[in-house]
Amino acid sequence: MTTNSRRHPDTLCSLVIIRDASEHAARSAIRSTALFTVTRCRKAGARFTIDHAAFDRTATRASILDGIAARIPRHATVIARASRTAQHYLRHSFAAGGPLPPADLQLLQRERADLDILPLECANRVLEEIAAAYRIERAGPGANILSRSRKAPDEAQCLWAAFLWSQFSPDERNSLSTAWEAWRAIERARPLPF
Repeated sequence: MTTNSRRHPDTLCSLVIIRDASEHAARSAIRSTALFTVTRCRKAGARFTIDHAAFDRTATRASILDGIAARIPRHATVIARASRTAQHYLRHSFAAGGPLPPADLQLLQRERADLDILPLECANRVLEEIAAAYRIERAGPGANILSRSRKAPDEAQCLWAAFLWSQFSPDERNSLSTAWEAWRAIERARPLPF
């Protein structure tokens, strides 16, 4: 992976939105979201939090995206996988003469102009390699919506780790990944709330 000299943002959120169909499908509904936030601290090094929510089909896209916008810290950098638009959807939209409806990330940017939103192109193979290296359990290929929804927090962390390893210097990668692994160990040791 590439090594850059840029600094990790002070606040970075890795966002995963799980849908029951492609984002541009007519009856697609958001079923789960995960927001993994990394906050760099001078004294503590880094703080990590995870915000995970699940929704039924009656929850509206607008209310879910409003909730996400409210939970993201001000002036944060947000990373998320770029949505793919199917060719048949593009052909149908252009034939109908109308513009494409906005993607989730575009709506989030409209709501929160203070955010730096970075849609990432990230191959599944890369995420699988990161998951194997850090022992992160991801939903497998063809997994059902329940499994994908449950694993959304792991997916958000995996996306952040891929971004970390592709964009930052070895010193910064090692420092942040060591702090993150310590946080994960503490999180795994917590008793279940039920």
